[in-house]
Amino acid sequence: MPRRSPGEIRGQLRLHHRRPGTPAVIRGLSPSANREIAQFERRHALPQGEVAHAVHYWSRPKRRPPSHLFDPYYADRHDDWYQGDCHPRTLIEHALRTLRKRARRRLLSLVAPHDARVLTGTLNNPFAPVHLPWWERRL
Repeated sequence: MPRRSPGEIRGQLRLHHRRPGTPAVIRGLSPSANREIAQFERRHALPQGEVAHAVHYWSRPKRRPPSHLFDPYYADRHDDWYQGDCHPRTLIEHALRTLRKRARRRLLSLVAPHDARVLTGTLNNPFAPVHLPWWERRL
């Protein structure tokens, strides 16, 4: 009988939820980069793991309109700091600007394929204000 691969076994395991008080991490980033992100969240009074949630939200494939405004989960989860003009990619961009070079490169390499997916799957909005970032000028 063939043996199951470790990846197949891990795929069937339940996801473990993070206990309160444990730091949220972004898989694929070094511990030092995750610490820098945690410092960014503390410095800007964001809930712990907010950048990790934004990366997760930005990386999941969208099966409905790309705008986060129609996603009740995202709006409800972020009631305390959520504002209509805040986008998950905007939060990631702010975090990217504060990270050191090596951590910034690694986080950008994690986000870049999803940026490309959004660019190829959406159209430019010619009526959007030019001062908005590219991800908010997409249809």
